[in-house]
Amino acid sequence: MYKEMYYHEDLENLAEEIVFEQIHLLIEGDDVDVPTSEVSIQDIAAIALNNMPAKYCCNFMEKRDPGDQLLEEVKDLKKYAKRQVIKAIKKVKSIPHD
Repeated sequence: MYKEMYYHEDLENLAEEIVFEQIHLLIEGDDVDVPTSEVSIQDIAAIALNNMPAKYCCNFMEKRDPGDQLLEEVKDLKKYAKRQVIKAIKKVKSIPHD
């Protein structure tokens, strides 16, 4: 209820996009067997995101022209996200929710 009062679409948790990017890259690659049902993908994302630090960005200019520090943080976040997604895939495969 309160979120709707104050939320603006420019507010974005970059970690969410990065986690879904890593899921996509792993699905497209041949190294990891990723369950691809909608429920499994959402479970993988939720588990990985629960272990990720949030990285919020709230304005168009920052998204369009990120500074060097933000670019470095995103690079590190991508590496961490890949590890968390792989862990989440193993967990989802061991206890399927479908």
